[in-house]
Amino acid sequence: MTLNAWVAILVILEIVVVFGFILTERRHPSATLAWVMAVVFLPVLGLILYVVFGRTRMVRRSRRFKKLSRRVRELMRDNGVGSDGLGRANALRDCDPRTPPVARLASRMGVAPPTDGNITRLLVDAEAAYGAMLAAIRGARHHIHIEFYIWQNDDTGRCFRDALVLRARDGVKVRALVDAVGSSSLPDGFFQPLVEAGGEFAEFSPIARIARLLRRSRVDFRNHRKLLIVDAQRGFTGGVNLGDEYLGKDPELGGWRDTHLEIEGPAVMGLQQAFVEDWLWATDELLAETGLFSARPAAEPGDAVLVVESGPDREWAPIHRIYVQAITASVSRVWLTNPYFLPDKVMEEALVTAALRGVDVRILLPKRNDSRLVAYASAAFFQALLQAGVKLYRYRAGFVHAKTLVVDDWASTVGSANMDARSFRLNFELNVFVFSGGLTTALAETFERDLAEADPVTREAERAIGYLTRLARQAAQLLSPLM
Repeated sequence: MTLNAWVAILVILEIVVVFGFILTERRHPSATLAWVMAVVFLPVLGLILYVVFGRTRMVRRSRRFKKLSRRVRELMRDNGVGSDGLGRANALRDCDPRTPPVARLASRMGVAPPTDGNITRLLVDAEAAYGAMLAAIRGARHHIHIEFYIWQNDDTGRCFRDALVLRARDGVKVRALVDAVGSSSLPDGFFQPLVEAGGEFAEFSPIARIARLLRRSRVDFRNHRKLLIVDAQRGFTGGVNLGDEYLGKDPELGGWRDTHLEIEGPAVMGLQQAFVEDWLWATDELLAETGLFSARPAAEPGDAVLVVESGPDREWAPIHRIYVQAITASVSRVWLTNPYFLPDKVMEEALVTAALRGVDVRILLPKRNDSRLVAYASAAFFQALLQAGVKLYRYRAGFVHAKTLVVDDWASTVGSANMDARSFRLNFELNVFVFSGGLTTALAETFERDLAEADPVTREAERAIGYLTRLARQAAQLLSPLM
């Protein structure tokens, strides 16, 4: 073929991609413009990048997956779990009037309603989380389901693997699921001792599967969840992965501040449902043995808990919308901790509006970030937030990785989602929202202790930032919708 023919084909492909895909997909206008410019001005590279990274949704909600999800719900109902997906959900007792609207919002987005009568325990930092999780694993009698984005081949990672091996040898059914990219450093055969002991292991979306491109799935649709379910009685989730760096052993980042959550009660079924669906997607195996959906009965008194899954398979970005709803309903305080703070316009306006109406809005961020680009993009939001009255702090005692929110004395959340477009729309995430004075108070006390080891960001300091630094921040912020 002649050069002119190749150029004509390339132009046709660009027109098809721009008008047939980019402009018809729902995304932030700045992200749409960025992709159009990439395809137009970087013809070959832009097309390749769009095919690999450009799609906004995964075709996981295809007819096939809808059928598989329906089978999971039917299986749960067959095991005594109600039609809402979690079941055994008591009517919310003596709840704040702001809770039912959140429950209705969740329901309209396909999220099961909150369950009452749960026992929740805050686990501050990896040392507490690892101790509680290992104790639960060692006490398992029926099954262990464990899922992490990052599982390192170090002392921590091997400790958890070996604990699982011992339980599998004793006849406990053990299943381990890791994200293929987040845990890509694991050597071949790392989980072989577990398999030889009778356990099972699977990877979520291995990159090597060319079929993913044929399903119109992006290679960066990753499973960022952190889950442990033991005997359907105890569940764990939050921000902690499995690795020595979470114990503060990374020489570059130093101390590591994180937050995890332990749950007992009906809400454990929400974690179990997430694992069963992820396992089904990764292996095509529907877990149906007896005992997987026998949650501990509700306790009185107990906490109302809403388990929220989010990801590219969801149409409405549930975690993002519930965050916004909670912030919008705030009266006295919004205390937010997040390591990757890249809010979209809706989230930024919710925080600004809360501060302008007199709510005590405080945001705790890392002083040292593991991504320079994210740090610059995040700092680009500071001036507008400070002008509205938002108080910003940078944690100096290491790297803060916790993803938490406290709203008044009413609601709080612990989970895996960062404050960015990737977590809200591209990654598979899970957050637990708790409507309880007890946990909210504990999280607020933890937040105040963290502030004692943080430096405030002042308007004077921001005004003194040099031109080149401001320029770098604004340039990085332009990329935030794509991060």
